[in-house]
Order: sequence, then C-alpha cells, then structure tokens
Amino acid sequence: MAVDTVEKLKLELEKSNNEIKILKSKYENQVGELKKEVSYLKEQLMAQQDMLKMAVDYANKLGKELKGLKKRIDSGNFQSIH
Repeated sequence: MAVDTVEKLKLELEKSNNEIKILKSKYENQVGELKKEVSYLKEQLMAQQDMLKMAVDYANKLGKELKGLKKRIDSGNFQSIH
C-alpha cells in the first residue's frame, strides 16, 4: 500500500511540475508580448512628442514673425506689395 501511495504522489508531482512548466511558458509569452506592446507605445509617444515640439517651435516662430511685422507696421516701415 505504501508503494501505491508513493507512486500516486510521484504522478501528482509530475503533473504539478508539468503544469508549472506550462504556466511558466504562458507567463513568459505574455511578458514578451507586453514588452513588444510597451516598446511600440513608447515609439508612438516619442513620435507624438516630437510632432508637438515641432508644432510649438513653429508657433513660437510665427509669433516672433508677427511681432516683427507688427513693429514694422506700427513704425510705418512697411511697404505694401500693391
């Protein structure tokens, strides 16, 4: 009877170890997929950040040009193209 119990315990241990291997493999696959997704999202955010920086820089440039144009108009140093 003790041998039968030992064999049952060995089978249960083997099943448990196999289940652990399966769960570990699934976990590693999910972590890998999450890393890929995070990397993609990081790239997207960096691209959006670059676009926003370019837009802000352009808006600042236009603001400076408008101020310069206003000064020229206010000082009468503006020549019409007509």
